[in-house]
Amino acid sequence: MTARGSLAIAALAFHTVVVPLPALAQSDRVPSAIIPAPQSSPLIPRKTALVAGLLFGAAMLGDRGIREGAQGFRGNTTNSFARVGNTFGEWTVVVPALSAGYLAGVISGSNDLKRVMLHAGAAAALATGLSSSLKYTIGRTRPPFAGDPDQFRPFSGSNSFPSGHTATAFALATAIADETDDGWSDYLLYGAATLTAVSRINDDRHWASDVLIGGLIGHLSAKWVTKQMGPVRVSPAGVTVNLEF
Repeated sequence: MTARGSLAIAALAFHTVVVPLPALAQSDRVPSAIIPAPQSSPLIPRKTALVAGLLFGAAMLGDRGIREGAQGFRGNTTNSFARVGNTFGEWTVVVPALSAGYLAGVISGSNDLKRVMLHAGAAAALATGLSSSLKYTIGRTRPPFAGDPDQFRPFSGSNSFPSGHTATAFALATAIADETDDGWSDYLLYGAATLTAVSRINDDRHWASDVLIGGLIGHLSAKWVTKQMGPVRVSPAGVTVNLEF
């Protein structure tokens, strides 16, 4: 599959999934008693979707150069930062951290903290499921084993695109950021997620376009969970989730 073909497929899928089609115009002959169904708002605005598509296209075209630059700059310092960044996308770290946060909410009697941990866990699980499905369906070869970034072999076992670590990190960052009112924590959360993305490039595990789409998947997964899940009610009898489709 060529880069041009992959770009076209990605752009079409992105526009179809993220940006809903406008509702059909209502005719004057429709009875006034019939109330049209409310339109669902897109997860991200059209302008944001357009910018994301352009960035993805630029990343696809610049994958080779970005990789060469990152590996040329790689050293002990960048590897040390990468070890920290990778932890934000590791389930061996994420699950204990979310569990500890939920337990802290139980001990302190904070329903808000428990709600945040549940939302974050659901968002990360959804992002991981989506990214894993795409990985093995698309079959992009990882940088160390690819002669160029355009090697796509569906269902071959190659699993570079998209980045699962980045998807998980941005799902967690977005879910928690949406639950906090202060602004400064958003910089910390998204900064940590961005460090994860950069770490995957530093470690030569992913192309730049892999981490860009991984971050987008994580962000949209968290937005979807926040929108569709509704309020998470925590009571002594258990946890109830209101799913709205």
